[in-house]
Amino acid sequence: MKSKAIVVLVSVILLASLLLTACGTKEASPADTIIIGTTDKIASLDPADAYATRDWEIIKNVSDGLVNWKPGTTDLEPVLATDLGTISEDGLTYTFTLKDDIVFGDGTPLTATMYAAQLNRLLTIGPSCPNDVADALAIPYIKSITAPDDKTMVFELTSPVGYFLNILATAPFVASLPSTFPADECVLYPEGPIYGTGAWYIEQYNPDEQMVFKANDKYTGKYPAKVDQIIARYYSDPNTMSLAVQSGEIDVAWRFLSADQISELEGIEGLNIGMIDGGGIRFLQINKTMAPTDDPNVARAIAASIDRDEISDTVFGGQVAPLYSMVPPGFLGATDAFETMYASPNLDLAKEFLADSGYTADNPLKLTVWYPPEHYGAATASWMQIIEKQLEATGAIDVELQAQEWSTYITALVGGESYSVSVLGWFFDYPDPSNYLDPFVYNKGMGNNLTAPAEGSLTGVPINEKAGELVDLLTAADVETDTEARVELYKQAQDLYAELAPTIPLFFEAEHVIYRDNISGTADQATPETLNIGGNVFFTYSLLQKSK
Repeated sequence: MKSKAIVVLVSVILLASLLLTACGTKEASPADTIIIGTTDKIASLDPADAYATRDWEIIKNVSDGLVNWKPGTTDLEPVLATDLGTISEDGLTYTFTLKDDIVFGDGTPLTATMYAAQLNRLLTIGPSCPNDVADALAIPYIKSITAPDDKTMVFELTSPVGYFLNILATAPFVASLPSTFPADECVLYPEGPIYGTGAWYIEQYNPDEQMVFKANDKYTGKYPAKVDQIIARYYSDPNTMSLAVQSGEIDVAWRFLSADQISELEGIEGLNIGMIDGGGIRFLQINKTMAPTDDPNVARAIAASIDRDEISDTVFGGQVAPLYSMVPPGFLGATDAFETMYASPNLDLAKEFLADSGYTADNPLKLTVWYPPEHYGAATASWMQIIEKQLEATGAIDVELQAQEWSTYITALVGGESYSVSVLGWFFDYPDPSNYLDPFVYNKGMGNNLTAPAEGSLTGVPINEKAGELVDLLTAADVETDTEARVELYKQAQDLYAELAPTIPLFFEAEHVIYRDNISGTADQATPETLNIGGNVFFTYSLLQKSK
């Protein structure tokens, strides 16, 4: 891992906070400062490397891209570009014109030549960075990035991509400063200050403690900062963060508090709780090339046995939502395909599937189910035990749960050879149904092996005719630019996906933000009651306001 030395600078505010804590008292943040608590730790701040949701949130608050999602929505709008670009008739060329007089927070002018050179880091050093975000979001799509002049940027694609603008809205495609992120090196933790073209710059930070964001006085965009300073403070313990927002030590608590902690905060005077339909999903992964789950009836029996409401109500107090497609509600073309096909829980149907393959009470299916006990939260073991009970309620399945340490677990799953059923989670890279379906079908499907990788193929080779039909539907949707036509393709794809069941969706998680009465969003943007966090689940710091 290559990085520059981290300069740890302790701000006056942090020092005062520590002193007050030592005395057993808390002091509210100043009027020109908003303090956000989080349990998300920084993993990387390099746009060519960062892949975690928290890292993307920071990067996108500090720097802009050509386009972005309107706060609180999944609608796109131009940011550094004058418009949403011009697309060639064959769908292979996207051309953008930069707005005038764009400068970084240190005063460095942004030119298209500089911007193109920085984005080319994705195609050159990106694959050598620890997270290799380039192989997911750049290399499969982009043939070249050029700047014919200082105002124009041109993207040549390897093939048409119906959702390419959504990809451009992600953090890897922001404008970054060459002096901070050199062309030949991946820098996960650059020395501060860190300047971008956005409403904020990072004055100083310590990944284990906090980040200090200052309003960028060089910013000329649509969403200028409403306060002078934002402090993002890291908490390793969510209980401590919960107490901090109650006491007024922090103004906002944003990711992650448990269902029990959220319930405890409800009704406390001075606190508000905003709930955002989240993009994080949980699902069972079914290995299609390993016995016994290579039998299609086994996956269908599992799908018919699951009672998602019981999981939600018993373990999470109703604070997660049952999920009946890999595409969550609210996303383009989302359906309830698994509910339509299996009407789960339907034990009679499950028994029929099992009996068709010779599994009965006298000859039960022996099923080993893997799960990581901590990676997806402490409640994972509880809901896995409920799934065990539900499967065994068929009378023809014997379940063995196996808890595995995460690093061992994920290596085996991606390899796709050491398990038959497992549990995984997913959070979208960009808010489009393709990002909830393609990764679980193409090139081994994250380990379910519905397709086999093949050199020179973006999708891999389907294992059977039905899998081939699904690949055809998804690849057609990938290049389709007409929204209504894409919706129809994704509806068909979800039906076929449910029939094949390479994964079985379980639930999706809401995001919660806890904030004090004197903190608000901006009323002319979406969801002011949740601080303008919405469908894209990105937190736009510049819309935060603070009253006395």
